[in-house]
Amino acid sequence: MKIKMLKTRQGSPDGMLVKTYTSGETVDVSDELALVFIRHRWARKIYVKSVKNQGKAPENKCTGKKPSSKK
Repeated sequence: MKIKMLKTRQGSPDGMLVKTYTSGETVDVSDELALVFIRHRWARKIYVKSVKNQGKAPENKCTGKKPSSKK
């Protein structure tokens, strides 16, 4: 999960090493560590918009005219 640190705090990303996370930095950490930081208001979640390039929009085939009815 991507978070932005609001306060400088230490945390362990893997349960063995301790790392200092500095206020103002944006980091990608495990969900468990992120939830601890967020719960204590030491960080906030960063929402990432995913934009897919779907190419050119399809052409509008509608001419606005009503279809003619043949009798």
